[in-house]
Amino acid sequence: MWQAMYRLLSEHLGEAELHNKEILSGGDIHHTMKIDYGEHTIFVKQNLREFLPLFKQEAEQLEMLAKSNTITVPKVYGVGSNKHHSFLLLEYFPLKKFDATNAWRFGQQLAQLHQWEEQPSYGFDFDTMLGTITQPNGWEKRWNSFFAEKRIGLQLQLAAEKGMVFGDIQQIVDIVKKRLAGHQPQPSLLHGDLWPANCAITLEQNGILYDPACYWGDRECDIAMLPLYQELPIQIIDGYQSVWPLPNGFLDRQPLYQLYYLLCQSNIFGLEKSYLHARTITDELLGEK
Repeated sequence: MWQAMYRLLSEHLGEAELHNKEILSGGDIHHTMKIDYGEHTIFVKQNLREFLPLFKQEAEQLEMLAKSNTITVPKVYGVGSNKHHSFLLLEYFPLKKFDATNAWRFGQQLAQLHQWEEQPSYGFDFDTMLGTITQPNGWEKRWNSFFAEKRIGLQLQLAAEKGMVFGDIQQIVDIVKKRLAGHQPQPSLLHGDLWPANCAITLEQNGILYDPACYWGDRECDIAMLPLYQELPIQIIDGYQSVWPLPNGFLDRQPLYQLYYLLCQSNIFGLEKSYLHARTITDELLGEK
């Protein structure tokens, strides 16, 4: 594996010595480490060979986010494999936590990302991964159908297979579709999994995004995640609003968008807190019928 890594790094950065391998903690799915290659520090994600397609998808998403030139994204130095393992080589950044000032700036940069580029439909060129769950991203013209079926419906079905019951799945999907029927937002490129483990601040005080689950969708989906985590300051939303104010009705739609991530957390981690929060939302939806 090291020979394959060295070959890719030499293609991008020229010949240098590979040294100082340090195992990092915190990866829920992949093994992570940082290595020094000449004067460059490289972040390495490594897993079994079967994960190679996922690393390729992640690299494509990072490169798409980087094209926006709105917020810091790690450079991709290569994706490779040997007989048994696969890996993703990224630019390494020392990170710091949010404070009121840099959170405001992060929010502004996130708004600029959401304003970038025009896309007439909702979806992505390929299915992406949120944690260990596949996000189906076949293109659709109607936002309410895309979100209700490809996000809420799928997660409810997965939950049912794990023994977590929220009520009649089709009924909930139909209610979500009805609630969003009058909402046809401009498609924005979303990070798609904006929780504290996937965003931070660089030492230069710039916002940085990584571990994306991208698709073109309603920008409110990224914003709706933020209140779920105390580690993400309210100033992020304040900074966002200073660039691109959220439309009327956002607070009414926010529980629908939070429901998706709460269902994902329930399905991936089996978190009781997420399940109970999601159940509160679905019970309220079913109470509207």
